[in-house]
Amino acid sequence: MDEVHVEVARAPGATLFPVLHEVLGGARHGVPRPWRDAVSTALPAAADVVRPLFGPGSYWVPDLLALTADVRATSMRAVLSGLEDVDPQGLAAEVAQCFGDRVPRPWQRVLDDPAGILAAYRDVVRAAWRELEPLWAGADALLGKEAERVGAAVVSRSLEGVLTGLSAKVRFADGALEGPYRECDRHLDLAGRRLMLVPVVSGFTASMYSVDRDDLVWFSYPLPGLGRLGAPARKPSRKDALTQVLGPLRAGVLRSVQPPATVSELAGLLNVGVSTITYHCEQLKAAGLLRRERHGREVRQRLTTRGVELVELLSGPRA
Repeated sequence: MDEVHVEVARAPGATLFPVLHEVLGGARHGVPRPWRDAVSTALPAAADVVRPLFGPGSYWVPDLLALTADVRATSMRAVLSGLEDVDPQGLAAEVAQCFGDRVPRPWQRVLDDPAGILAAYRDVVRAAWRELEPLWAGADALLGKEAERVGAAVVSRSLEGVLTGLSAKVRFADGALEGPYRECDRHLDLAGRRLMLVPVVSGFTASMYSVDRDDLVWFSYPLPGLGRLGAPARKPSRKDALTQVLGPLRAGVLRSVQPPATVSELAGLLNVGVSTITYHCEQLKAAGLLRRERHGREVRQRLTTRGVELVELLSGPRA
């Protein structure tokens, strides 16, 4: 692990995109319903122009539209400036290169009117960010703590444990990342490239990645302590399906272990006693939704694959 160079990036674009993906395309990234609804109601009519690009079966989005063309951009102003500078014909060329002579109908609209699609998308991004900007600002302290946590792990040479615990969808073993990538990238050797970690301030199961650059590999993961922002775990909506099925405390536990957390951390986050959290973790473990995982001297609770699927299913948009 000593040869792996790691940095933590504050990338608002990576935070916003999972919300747009849910609102426009019905994807499931575990975005709390109040946040998702606030963005949905704020979107302009231009949303209908770009919505087909995010529809079911959409497996690819250009980095330019994923708001991560420059993952080191730390302000949405910089992200929007990048969108303003996008050459419409360059976007069309990227779409044509991806699909060849089998361009799906939604993406054919990009080839027909790339400038119009870009203008509509910029309007959507601006409107959505106005709703999420207070959330991003409120996460400043948590983002700082996350950078400190990763930095401490680098100094103490315990980075592998941190990387392994970042997301239920991503693992690090023997110097390679393993995750839900394309088949050719499933076991990705960093090969001397920098590894950039991007905490996401939006979805409890959100995860994006990019492996195409020669100088770095990056992936995003839910910001530790995300449940404290707006208290979605502590004061869930009565309409929240996961809460209706499991109850508020167990739903809060499942949403708060991404990345994995100790029983003490969960007790502090959900404002209940350690013995209470321990009991509910045992019940969730018996149901196959949680498992224990040792990280050095700590024992952390982690979602199983079944747990991830349940959170995604019951946190996603309703039909």
